[in-house]
Amino acid sequence: MNNILIKRISAILFLYNEPITLEKIKSFLDDESLTSENILEAINSLENILPQMGLLLIKNDAKNENKTEYSLAIDNALNDITRKIRINELEGELTPASLQVLTICAYLGSSTKNEISFIRGIQSSQSIRSLSVRGLLKREGEKYSLSTEALQMLGLKNIEDLPEYEKIKTDFSERLKEVLETEKEEGSSDLK
Repeated sequence: MNNILIKRISAILFLYNEPITLEKIKSFLDDESLTSENILEAINSLENILPQMGLLLIKNDAKNENKTEYSLAIDNALNDITRKIRINELEGELTPASLQVLTICAYLGSSTKNEISFIRGIQSSQSIRSLSVRGLLKREGEKYSLSTEALQMLGLKNIEDLPEYEKIKTDFSERLKEVLETEKEEGSSDLK
């Protein structure tokens, strides 16, 4: 089995951080020579390797194999560790990454996970999840925005009360629009 392919699929599952189809995995691999069978074989090998690291491969089986979704999860045997981390997420101070995500959602408004990650220049799923668990972000479809609790925490009545709100919101929006237009022209945008 191709260890590089297994590593690449593992990285995709880790970074994507939500259920993903075989078709989407294949699109990220961007290798015309890979067949669905090659990828499935690598996924099956990965499924056998992951338990050694305390991880599991979750398959949301569908009748059509192309619709099956794959994701990573932590083995239930590690519940004591995951419980401590979850408690820390709820009770600990906000991390700089979480504050960045809050800032983006505050000034840009409703934003997708990919937009937030793009602006930060790093995958933001963990921060988004942590803020959602705390009740500071609310999800509406694929977009995240500040909750009423977040406004209260910031001591604001309205989002417009943020410092230089209109200027920063306009700058954020214009820059994101420019990037999206450039990437659309190049046909390379993953910001959905």
